[in-house]
Amino acid sequence: MNKENFFLNFYNNIENDSVLIALDFNIDSKIRNKLYTIDKNYKIIKNDIENILSGYSFNNNILIYNNKIYTENEISENKKYIDELIDNAFQKNVLYGIPSYFADKNKKINKALFLDRDGVLMEDVGYIGTIDRVKIKKEFINIIKYAKEKGYITIVTTNQAGVSYNYYTNEDVNNVHNYLYEEYKNNGAIIDDFYYCPYHIKGHVEPYNILSVLRKPEAGMHLLASKKYNIDLFNSFMIGDRDTDIVKIPYLKTLLIETDVYEIENKKNIVKIDDIYNLL
Repeated sequence: MNKENFFLNFYNNIENDSVLIALDFNIDSKIRNKLYTIDKNYKIIKNDIENILSGYSFNNNILIYNNKIYTENEISENKKYIDELIDNAFQKNVLYGIPSYFADKNKKINKALFLDRDGVLMEDVGYIGTIDRVKIKKEFINIIKYAKEKGYITIVTTNQAGVSYNYYTNEDVNNVHNYLYEEYKNNGAIIDDFYYCPYHIKGHVEPYNILSVLRKPEAGMHLLASKKYNIDLFNSFMIGDRDTDIVKIPYLKTLLIETDVYEIENKKNIVKIDDIYNLL
């Protein structure tokens, strides 16, 4: 399914007179676009976010209103009208946004296997800030090898609120990731990159005690990775072990594996580890 068809299908299942936009995420504080947050149904619930780490922006790539698709050129040429559409829809509580990255066709397009860290690549034994507590899950060594054979790049995306709680530091997180990378590499499995979110609103350490759309299930980490590696999210996967690993990118397919740590509510996403080979 291409992006236009997906957005149209989504649009046909929301209220009449709604406006649906594609959302972006940036970490460049110089960007001054209006910032939004969304609920679990992708309805935009705030449009006055000030911290660039805490909101999404309109990506000026796709908008749908009354089943008409406005693409980049039309949006640019009708900026005043588009801005009014968005603002009016927000006031009427019928503005929706989907975090999105659409691969640049002029560059090499990659597909990605995104992987949660704790509970997937290694045992989840609580907040882990030292390498002596890392216990590799050996079954994922072969999964990463297989994914590479199938042409996927492999990217870890992990919430690390322990930084905001002062349980460990960013340096500790990076040390764990370097160790994890080397352990997998020594077994012939290459992890291409690591992304982590150190933010949590209940944290104690500034500036990490904020709401951030980097934190799963928000899509910030995945959008940043997609921009860096020009990822086709429609043909990529996320593997996690809990419901919060179902990232707010509805066309990114999520597979959840059961562990003894978390009870998964989204049963339809649960797969056996051996099933992953057939799905990739």
